[in-house]
Amino acid sequence: MSSEPAPAGQRKPPVELGLALLALGFFAAVVFQTVQLVRERLNYSTILLNQQAPLESTLKLRDQINALAKDTAALAQSGNAAAKQVVDDLARQHITLHPATTSPPTH
Repeated sequence: MSSEPAPAGQRKPPVELGLALLALGFFAAVVFQTVQLVRERLNYSTILLNQQAPLESTLKLRDQINALAKDTAALAQSGNAAAKQVVDDLARQHITLHPATTSPPTH
């Protein structure tokens, strides 16, 4: 860079203009990223709320099935032949039923 003044027809843009444009571009990128992240968070919140009702019904169904399985296991222990057959068939499929007196292992 020479210290000679530029010819009258060719003026150099000031350094401040370049720095201002760089800062403006950075600010625009940060604002864009922030808006995108806020949109994603809102979308994830909506998805979570939409999953709440099916999750509750699934948990209710699981509790009902567990109660049915406990009752079947209790019947099998008390000597019911049909319940024993059901428990044996499930055991062949590697499904164990726990009677009502013991709680099933939690995951």
